[in-house]
Amino acid sequence: MKFRYILFDADGTLFDYEHAELRAFKKTLQDFDINGNIDILHASYKEINYAIWKDFEEHKITASELREERFRRFLSKEQLLHNSKKMSETYIDHLSKSTALLDGAKEIINYLSTNYSVCLITNGLADVQYSRIRKSELKDAFDHIFISEEIGFPKPMKEIFDHVFKILDYPEKEEVLIVGDSFRSDIVGGKNYGISTCWFNPKNLVNDNGFEPDYEIEKLQELRAIL
Repeated sequence: MKFRYILFDADGTLFDYEHAELRAFKKTLQDFDINGNIDILHASYKEINYAIWKDFEEHKITASELREERFRRFLSKEQLLHNSKKMSETYIDHLSKSTALLDGAKEIINYLSTNYSVCLITNGLADVQYSRIRKSELKDAFDHIFISEEIGFPKPMKEIFDHVFKILDYPEKEEVLIVGDSFRSDIVGGKNYGISTCWFNPKNLVNDNGFEPDYEIEKLQELRAIL
């Protein structure tokens, strides 16, 4: 076998983040008695959240700052008078309870774990991710779990991959494959580090990033043909 280690992203690759995030957002609004058009409010929050996670991936903001800052910006933009810290805590509590997996996630992880060392590498928040993983059907699936908040550097930065390789006892780069849905963090990060990349692209997004991943799949089951 060419590969020995498979590094999976979490949200949007194995875990159904869109479902979890929308559920947590709606419940948070209910807890704070915020009425209004949910679609409009959610779109506003998602725009802010996307921008702040991009700042995090570029090391412009820390994970601890990110937690509250996104809600501070959201409340300010929507002119809502609530406590951003309390709203963040409420949202994170709801988010940490969601364990929904994407189609085929459990099956492909079970299939691969018999022949490969399967690891998780995520930019998610540590308390949220550990809670979701431990309550999910994948609770015992990973040899290692790498969370950027604990390591101090997010994907796509070189330092998080340095940490991964140290924990894995410095395998050959040719033995490692990263699988993820985020071109910016997973594919760019993996390519820049010199490991093989597999872009999970279930929405058939156009790749206008200037280079191709080593592999591209629409469904997780397609990994069987690669590995």
